[in-house]
Amino acid sequence: MSKFIVKVDHIPNFTEYPISKNELWSMLEPLGLTRRYLWDGQFWYVSHEDWGRIFTDILCNMPKYTKDKFDCENFGMLVSARVSEKYKLNTCGIVVGNSPWGYHGYNMFLSDQGLFYLEPQNGEVYSVVEDSGYKAQIVIFG
Repeated sequence: MSKFIVKVDHIPNFTEYPISKNELWSMLEPLGLTRRYLWDGQFWYVSHEDWGRIFTDILCNMPKYTKDKFDCENFGMLVSARVSEKYKLNTCGIVVGNSPWGYHGYNMFLSDQGLFYLEPQNGEVYSVVEDSGYKAQIVIFG
């Protein structure tokens, strides 16, 4: 019997940067969140450019929006779970808070350029300090 190895190169390599739970906690402090949950002791993030490539992949083939069955918070949870599953990154969190459309579920992620909101239904990205209409109240990273 012969042995052979097939290299599967379908997941791009990214440089990952570590950040401690305490450092991430401090970064979230100025946002005035009602609740923040950091479920891991150590976190990893990538460059802003690499997040763009990850989200291009993750947001492909999303399910159809279905009111009360698969709506905003489900999109946020799915994006966070897909990032965790495929890329093993725990800095794409789930957010509940205000948005231009009212109370809403979406994502927050950490890049080398700071904290950003991701609208998982259309891929738009906003800095947390930008006046975009998004304002997190609850954040879960883990």
